[in-house]
Amino acid sequence: MNWILICFVIGATLFHQLDALPGLKWLSLLLFVPFLWRFTQLRPWLGLFIGLAWSLLHASFSLQQQLPVSLERSDMVLQGVVDSLPVKRGLISHFRMRVISLHDADDVAYKISHVQLSWYGAHQPLKVGDSWRLKVRLIRPRGTQNPAGFDHERWLFLQQIDAKGYVRKWQGNEQIDAVLIPSWIGRLRQSIAGAIDHYTEAPQAAALLKALAVGDKRGIDQQAWQVFSSTGTNHLMAISGLHVGLVAGWLLITGSWLWRRSSRLCLIWPALKAGALIALLGAIGYAALAGFTLPTQRALLMLVTTLGAVILGYRVQFGRSLLLALFLVVLIDPLATLSIGFWLSFIAVAVILWHMGGRIVPMRGWRQGVRIQLAVTLGLLPVLFLFFGQVSMISPLVNLIMVPWFSMVLVPMMLIGLPALLIPELAQIWFNWLGTLSGMTFDTLQWFSTLSFAVSELPAQETLFWFSALVGCLLLIMPSGIPGRGMGIWLCLPVLLSTPERPEEGELWFTLLDVGQGLACVIETSNHLIIYDTGPKRGTAQDAAESVIIPFLRSRGHDQIDLLLVSNGDRDHAGGLETLVKAIPTERILAGEPELIDQAQPCRAGEAWSLDGVRFQILHPTAEASYKRRNDRSCVLKIVSGDWGILLPGDIEKAAEEQLIDQSPEHLKSKLIVAPHHGSNSSSSPEFVTAVDPEWVLFSTGYKNSYGFPRPEVIERWRLQGADNLNTALSGAIEFRIAAGEKNPLPRLYRVLNGRYWHNRE
Repeated sequence: MNWILICFVIGATLFHQLDALPGLKWLSLLLFVPFLWRFTQLRPWLGLFIGLAWSLLHASFSLQQQLPVSLERSDMVLQGVVDSLPVKRGLISHFRMRVISLHDADDVAYKISHVQLSWYGAHQPLKVGDSWRLKVRLIRPRGTQNPAGFDHERWLFLQQIDAKGYVRKWQGNEQIDAVLIPSWIGRLRQSIAGAIDHYTEAPQAAALLKALAVGDKRGIDQQAWQVFSSTGTNHLMAISGLHVGLVAGWLLITGSWLWRRSSRLCLIWPALKAGALIALLGAIGYAALAGFTLPTQRALLMLVTTLGAVILGYRVQFGRSLLLALFLVVLIDPLATLSIGFWLSFIAVAVILWHMGGRIVPMRGWRQGVRIQLAVTLGLLPVLFLFFGQVSMISPLVNLIMVPWFSMVLVPMMLIGLPALLIPELAQIWFNWLGTLSGMTFDTLQWFSTLSFAVSELPAQETLFWFSALVGCLLLIMPSGIPGRGMGIWLCLPVLLSTPERPEEGELWFTLLDVGQGLACVIETSNHLIIYDTGPKRGTAQDAAESVIIPFLRSRGHDQIDLLLVSNGDRDHAGGLETLVKAIPTERILAGEPELIDQAQPCRAGEAWSLDGVRFQILHPTAEASYKRRNDRSCVLKIVSGDWGILLPGDIEKAAEEQLIDQSPEHLKSKLIVAPHHGSNSSSSPEFVTAVDPEWVLFSTGYKNSYGFPRPEVIERWRLQGADNLNTALSGAIEFRIAAGEKNPLPRLYRVLNGRYWHNRE
């Protein structure tokens, strides 16, 4: 039976590696399963197929719920219920709605389940459970696609978001009477979070306390998350399986102890079973405060299998309980295996069992705690490197201090303090004191994160290397006394000794990253790295450097930027500049508008240099020229590798194009160009297009952007010149690897080469 359950999970997981969704006709093969089940040898394979079929059925239903392509960016009237804690950044509120009805301009109804919305200037605070009628403009679930970094489309699919968009100005936008029963748990969570904000003076301390109390992570900014990531304490900063398990453990001990105080109660029901029931109910309540997130659901299922066995009087081995929980999680939600947290949580528990020889025994001193923490860290190292490209090297030490601190102090004190919120005077005293403790906790973590050896990074490796490292780590953490443990070191060596792939001398790797409505280019030679523009930053949200550029550079093994060239000072080109230069040492910065960029030197026509057999030349702007429009001050870079030329013109418009044609027409001809100003009709004049005469024109735009870039007439202009066009909004990141003497290099399109069935390709 164990192998059948394992194969079911494997089948459900392997399905998510498909690049296209198979037809539902494959489900007809399930009719043969009852006839084949009699053959014992086939049952694991049948379990594998059932897992595949179950994921297919679930995925097909989810994708059918998504917004039709024909309705994208059209005005629609939505009626729904706010069902997530709203996040407010400046004047913009971000929230999720459960859709009750959706109608187009002709009052035709469409069926979708959930939408993610932004509302600029909402005229009143949004609350969980409120029902609204809103005019919205939606697009299908969409995100940038790059070789490294966060896959937003996968996250949207995992959260069952069927569309995303924004609220339009409309007189009919109004709160209405709830059609469905309001989410009282969601309202309670929002009320508790608001009360903690009110009674806790320091915002950082309040953010940590809200995360522990109700799983509200809205107040934790990117800088704080970096501290938690560097110290390996992310799992402590929100209600996770660890916290649910702690609450269950405390309630099991306390409930059993109180039950034993009454001999009459013990005659009715054993104290251990009563404590197990109290613990299970308490864990359910705490998970409800967290909003029944995926980590808490996994923890609850594991508790159901363990505490349920105690309540029913069965003996279930802990390893068996883990397997049952794993199976139940995937059975309830086969998309759960797309979550990185899913694998981290189950692998962590499996590593503990592996290290303890398959059994859990009471802690025997601090030495055993240290060994277990080291085993978990070592067992998770390959997984963390594979998913994130970096790992906290001080995690064992920090968690050895912080796990007991959170378990014995912060979490219990937080839960004890929740009833105090009903008494303002008591709440003020309690949460001031608790805020001081949480502030000291964060300061301690921040100090640990500043240590030079806190974080280790590794570039992207072959999957086989990571598998070898995982097997090696599992061998190293086997119980003492088992032969063969030392072989684990040799299995880890391929990952540790391998070097990142680099261009050859005279070779050029050019990558146009997918940063939405903005621009970011990476130019790699055999020994040097040049960045052209740093992508957009919108409001207080994460910028493109943090979400796209830095993960990409880390995956390639780069730890220094030789030249950072910022074409102009607009936010869609320079938005990630500050984040990038803080994260990665940068030798030199050139800018078309140096007065807007700290420590930047002016970009001036005529400057040229060679790196590793590749020639670079700045064509624009000239020192003496003046321009009416800022875009025409953009820095224009020409790159030449053998017979191949690449032209990066930034946001220049027709005036600058005319000047380039007059002053240096011989330098404009290129095999590849990134279209000026994202394909705006104010650029790419017919004369400029003729002068460049490229084979490829690349557009860097946001999907269905409000500007309508690239303009159809611009695309047609380049097409008539004989150029093939590519758009990051449709293809994801675009990479050209141009070897010395290469005549016709073909592009690598990330959305095509690494697409999955949930990725939208229209």
